[in-house]
Amino acid sequence: MPAAAAPPALPRDGRRVLVVGAGIAGLVAALEMRRAGWSVRVLEAAPQAGGRCTTLRSGDVVEEEGGPAQRVTWDAAPHLYANPGPARIPHHHRGILGYCRTLGVPLEVLVDENRAALLASSAGPVPMRRVQADLRGLVAELAAKGLERGTAEAPLGEADLDALRAMLRRFGALDRDMRYNGTARAGWAEPPGAGLAPPRAMAPLDARLLLEPALWEGAAFAEGVDYAATMLQPVGGMNRIAAALAAAVGDALVTGADVLSLRRTESGARVAWRGMDGAVREEEAPRILLALPAPVLARLDSDLSAERRAGLAALHHAAAAKLAFQCERRFWEEDHAIYGGISWMPREATQIWYPSHGFHAAKGILIGAYIWDDETGERFGSRSPAERAAVIAADGEVLHPGLGREVAAPVSIAWRRMPRARGAWAEWTAEQRRSLYPLLRAPEGPYHFAGEYLSWFTGWQEGAVLSAWAALEGMA
Repeated sequence: MPAAAAPPALPRDGRRVLVVGAGIAGLVAALEMRRAGWSVRVLEAAPQAGGRCTTLRSGDVVEEEGGPAQRVTWDAAPHLYANPGPARIPHHHRGILGYCRTLGVPLEVLVDENRAALLASSAGPVPMRRVQADLRGLVAELAAKGLERGTAEAPLGEADLDALRAMLRRFGALDRDMRYNGTARAGWAEPPGAGLAPPRAMAPLDARLLLEPALWEGAAFAEGVDYAATMLQPVGGMNRIAAALAAAVGDALVTGADVLSLRRTESGARVAWRGMDGAVREEEAPRILLALPAPVLARLDSDLSAERRAGLAALHHAAAAKLAFQCERRFWEEDHAIYGGISWMPREATQIWYPSHGFHAAKGILIGAYIWDDETGERFGSRSPAERAAVIAADGEVLHPGLGREVAAPVSIAWRRMPRARGAWAEWTAEQRRSLYPLLRAPEGPYHFAGEYLSWFTGWQEGAVLSAWAALEGMA
């Protein structure tokens, strides 16, 4: 990654642009336009800016299509919130982090991988540290046995093999006979104390248990380039970023402005929109930046080309979903010494996220489910909010017996059912990247386009930032 990331230099010629959509892409583009002295107006249908970069707090309301409104009844406290959309920032996403720095958005560590968190297995919950230690021991022992049988194909001399054996012994915590018999890395069967008895490490798990995908997939997830054991989050909720961008954009932003239609004119394009007062207005500009999610833009009354509209509609968006509970006590900290991180289970809930803030506070918001599989997300979204909460609470009992008695005030979001998103993030096929991606990135007459779907960072705020910068380059 580059040591720094920066937007393109824009000509200071006072040009006029209308931006439709005040998610991260629209806000970033509008901010850079204003910095260049351009005349900008941003139209956003929602009451607040941010799009999918949102945070739920006491008093908020979630309104999905075809379902009852859900009012957030959590207590009002700085640490009692949930991020139903983006919830973590990798250290190398320099675009979005740069705006946090320049706009004064304070950040804190998000614990993404916690070895005290749990993985569900057929034998019951297992701490992640135990699975990771035993997997390393198993693999190292098998590799060491392979070396003794002379199966190494690399051109290694005897000194190299000795060095490799030493590495494997350290890597897998093997004994002198290059066997794995357990290690304190996996945790303690008898923890260290102040008594006469010495501590005793956990015995290795049955190797066949380690072959369960729920264990090895959960144990390896932080290996992804966009993931790490520790990541970043804004203090107080992810929408602090959107709020800072919106404040910087200032009076150029109009919220509650529901765009009704787009039509080209001789000198640009005209946007018709309805304000919160119910009045319909029209506004024209030489250039229009469309920063709406692809499924929303595909349905908009517009004179975009038929090919583009078909391409937008064909682009698949994930049926991801989340559900959050308020808990009267932070049982994950008190009972299990879990401070942040993620537990995994092969059930509908998929993941439990423990908050990385408010440690030892009286209460906490627990993400009881984070779902990204389409089939599971569709099934979750088809249920009523009350039914979702019952299923997720039952799933959580697999890892935390008695969880159902600890959780209350559930709030859920199924992103396919959110009318201003209609999906969580874009999922391109290889063929679409070859044939459709260039088409959707390219301007069309007065229309220009931005959004995380127009990047290789789909599902990340960094993709929205980089797509905004790319659109600005095309407008400069």
